Amino acid sequence: MQVSEIMHKGVTTVQIDASLKHVASIMKKQDIGSIPVYKNNRPVGFVTDRDIVISCVAHGKSPEKPVSLAMRNEIFTIHENQDVVDAIKLMKDKQISRLLVVDEGERPVGMLSLQDLSENTYNDGLKADVLTKIKKS
Repeated sequence: MQVSEIMHKGVTTVQIDASLKHVASIMKKQDIGSIPVYKNNRPVGFVTDRDIVISCVAHGKSPEKPVSLAMRNEIFTIHENQDVVDAIKLMKDKQISRLLVVDEGERPVGMLSLQDLSENTYNDGLKADVLTKIKKS
């Protein structure tokens, strides 16, 4: 099964200089908890609603500060035509719960999450293995 068959199609991205307030408003409006961060046309990080709260709000930082203060500087991608097993391996190896899915031109086309894997992996043994090993840390 290919990643494109189970991923969330479409992805919202923000630029590295976007304000925390702007990013949070996008998350609220679209009912999403994470957004890839780009610098021009290149992914440079990833931010979750939790990152914003823990890294910035809890420390009294202004909501007008850039998202770069809250984002994680690592982002992992997978191609939409790759096998789901490749995604599982990457998520296990990196201990992450989301991947940015890109097309052949490296353009973002979707997101793949643990929830997507859980809902679309029909082998119960594999499903349990995926969830426990990825969320180990």
